[in-house]
Amino acid sequence: MAHSAASRDSLSKCFGGGSDIRVVGAASTFPFLKSLMAETAADLAVIEFPSESQSTAHDWAVELLESTPIVFLCPSPEPALFNSIRRTGTGGLLQSNASCGQIVHAVKSVAAGLTVFDSALVPQSSSDQPSLEELTPREIEVLRLLADGLGNKDIAAKLGISEHTIKFHIHSILGKLGAASRTEAVARGLRSGLIEL
Repeated sequence: MAHSAASRDSLSKCFGGGSDIRVVGAASTFPFLKSLMAETAADLAVIEFPSESQSTAHDWAVELLESTPIVFLCPSPEPALFNSIRRTGTGGLLQSNASCGQIVHAVKSVAAGLTVFDSALVPQSSSDQPSLEELTPREIEVLRLLADGLGNKDIAAKLGISEHTIKFHIHSILGKLGAASRTEAVARGLRSGLIEL
């Protein structure tokens, strides 16, 4: 969704020619976008957020985010959107001037269940920053295996410990990273450099 025809055209061009992402429609308003999402059963939305934040725009965006992963293009930090994406565990925030390559990469990452944040749009309060130094070597090992897509049973077998212990480690990792889901924990681990794909 973009508010001007030029912006909508520019976004559509990002996904043409060589991209394996299919565009099912473009919208200029939140109500039209919501209707379009319902009719097309689209997997994800890209929304250019207004340059002047309005409370109704925030309300619509947060409501859509509850049911659909969204990559937001924002001119400035939007703490409410950032916190909503963290809470739902999927979505992304990029700067409005992000390149087509950055947008396509973010869409693919969000479609894979990850969260994507441009560091310039992440709120700087200390409560938003995870406490990364507390992860034990075993927890980092478990986090790496989570990033590989392994389930609890497979991780337990690979490390030679019980599933109960794996659940304990995952609970601890989520708490220490301030993550609401395994996916968010992996995304935080990747962004912080604790693990690599």
